Amino acid sequence: MINYIEEVFSEKSPLREILLQYEVRNEQREMAYAVYDALKNSKLLLVEAGTGVGKTLSYLVASVLWIKETNNKVLVATYTKVLQDQILKKDFPILRELFKTLFFDYEINCAVIYGQENYICKRRLVRLSQYGLFDSPAESVELEHLNQWLETGGSGIIPEFEYTLGTLAEKVSRDTDICKYQKCEYYENCYYFRARNNWLNAPLLVTNHSLFFANVASDYAILPKFSAVIFDEAHRLEENAAKYFGLEISNIGLTRLFNSISNPQRSSGLLAHLNVSAQVSNVVNELLDKARAATDNLFYQLLNLLPADETKLRITKPLNIKNDLDYILSDLRDVLLEIAINEVEEDLALEIKSRIKKLESYRISINQFLEFADKNSVYWIETASSPHKKTPIITLNSALIDISGLFKKHVVEKIPSIILTSATLTVNKSFHFIASRLGLDNIKTLYLSSPFNYQSQALLVVPTDIPLPTDEEKFYPKIAEVINQILKMSGGRALVLFTSYKALNKTYELIDKSGFTFLVQGQEPSNVLMNKFRTDISSVLFATQSFWQGVDFPGETLSCLIIVRLPFDVPDDPRLEGIRERLQEQNIEPFFNFQLPNAVLKFRQGFGRLIRSKHDRGVICVLDKRIVTKEYGKHFIFSLPPKIPLALSISAIKDFFSKIPSDNK
Repeated sequence: MINYIEEVFSEKSPLREILLQYEVRNEQREMAYAVYDALKNSKLLLVEAGTGVGKTLSYLVASVLWIKETNNKVLVATYTKVLQDQILKKDFPILRELFKTLFFDYEINCAVIYGQENYICKRRLVRLSQYGLFDSPAESVELEHLNQWLETGGSGIIPEFEYTLGTLAEKVSRDTDICKYQKCEYYENCYYFRARNNWLNAPLLVTNHSLFFANVASDYAILPKFSAVIFDEAHRLEENAAKYFGLEISNIGLTRLFNSISNPQRSSGLLAHLNVSAQVSNVVNELLDKARAATDNLFYQLLNLLPADETKLRITKPLNIKNDLDYILSDLRDVLLEIAINEVEEDLALEIKSRIKKLESYRISINQFLEFADKNSVYWIETASSPHKKTPIITLNSALIDISGLFKKHVVEKIPSIILTSATLTVNKSFHFIASRLGLDNIKTLYLSSPFNYQSQALLVVPTDIPLPTDEEKFYPKIAEVINQILKMSGGRALVLFTSYKALNKTYELIDKSGFTFLVQGQEPSNVLMNKFRTDISSVLFATQSFWQGVDFPGETLSCLIIVRLPFDVPDDPRLEGIRERLQEQNIEPFFNFQLPNAVLKFRQGFGRLIRSKHDRGVICVLDKRIVTKEYGKHFIFSLPPKIPLALSISAIKDFFSKIPSDNK
């Protein structure tokens, strides 16, 4: 099989007939060899493959060769559903054609696996209309659009529906607790089981990190059995695991659950359709009224713990707070269980049991939060204004501090072959940080730099006449002025990355908005912003969070990347505080052993947005001079591709663009 790797990634590769612009990349071939070896010999492999290596096709080719040789299954776990779709719709068609050529019409099947909540349940959909279980005119309209979509051949996969479903999604999606399996009249044409049959028959599976960890939590009962896993975008694994195994409980979520049982104000909810007496109905509504009052009381007690003008508070010990909600939810559970037992309509009885399970989950989670139950977790309260209601959204959260033990015990020790890959896994060319955070040892590593010529394609600019970001009163007016100057030299065509919405909005208020179309994250859906940015060549996109990674703007659209501030986590982030304390307990210095390497990885992800092909050229402007004035700044510089020219004044930008034809980035 190794010979086939050589053939696929050679000058005479059959890929030349499939991809018009196929380029031989030695790094791509080297990665395929390493992945195949890890699969064949049950190894744990970490691969950093710089932008342009073509890592996805590399590990897919190696995987299919191993599958053909052994008949084993390989699971690819990516960060988001978007990346799952990219593999299925962009990369897999290439892979399929390639293997037909290599092995005389050899067919390889690939299946994308979503969580069950992403599939329409036909029975629930029909019963929703039959019993009128929608709670608002908006849900009724959504239901009409959804039915039209399915009647005209819609896939039944909610993320593929052209409209965004609000609260209706939870009422029509597949739910294990409600599913009747083979006894369901829609079983033969069930969207979920049709997909599941495909999973069972496909040797190559693609899922996302969250569903992978759901599978771990279920003791590997959700996904089909597999012999190897490839984690793409592996730099996000720790963050995703910490969040998945944590808590997130909101007052709004509880209210929605109560209203789905009975909402007297709208004469809606499940209760109105149940076979119960007026007396029993009154008991349920009285308990729901008590539950709503207890929820308000509990969450406002917690809200009052927050200092004035603060939106987040870490909890460091058990809370001695009156929680009447505990026994009220228990009483409500018992009454609903009795109703479910006596309900004639089986579908309605199943819906009641689903609500009971959700109520119990909320009750247990709230108690865990108040009791500060897990010493390996951080707990915090967070609040945000609700756009349509006077009541603020109050959320109780927790996240794991250290996932290394969990990951080692429940992933590394259970799966024979594991490959972790990303464009950014190293700090100072070392894998030590990611390995220590995930509890990895006995690992094989491979570092593959980007094949792009950054010396000629890019310019790094760090103006040193800007105040430090810590001096906010001077920093923001100055960077607004500098950004205006940069945009005039670049002709727009810029992505401006911030580390918070607060910084983004503050800068946007000060910017001169004449001359260019400004697109601002938060004002429109992200996919709309990305399409507009790609279409309007001279536009400027102000963004944060998700735009630091995973977005792709090749060509002239993105010619100037502006990183406003080095992406250190905010000092009062609850999980960061917990990690710092844990490291200090172990006599490990937190800044150089967590905060700095974590920021370097995020910085490298942001940096990677600019040069996406060998034809791209552009400027990276870092408006945080600490990268050249502080001793730790060298860690950021050293982690970038070598030989990038560095300028300390924005005047160099004009010279750079003057040497590039206007129609060629």
